[in-house]
Amino acid sequence: MNNLHTYIAATKGELNGVKLEASESFDKSYTDQGIVVNCIESVFHFNNGVVMKCCNEADMLEENEQICAECWISYEVISESDDTHICPQRKTFLNHCQEAFWLKINKQQ
Repeated sequence: MNNLHTYIAATKGELNGVKLEASESFDKSYTDQGIVVNCIESVFHFNNGVVMKCCNEADMLEENEQICAECWISYEVISESDDTHICPQRKTFLNHCQEAFWLKINKQQ
């Protein structure tokens, strides 16, 4: 369980060998040049001692169902045990479609 995709998938409810023990989320939304930016920062604690942070930011603009709306998603391992060595330590995405595709291709490997 040393691949970051395993931990991200676990936060989305997939059963894959690691167990999400606790999570906490913080609303860090802000206004930038008159545009409200919804920003949620979450911290996830896993049963093997790994702690991962996720930041999800999106403009509060009208959504179009035909395109994958731009947002900024970042995951970062902030603590791990001596025997985990998760790789990569950090991953960013520009939208949910890109994130879903990355999870799908890594799951197949």
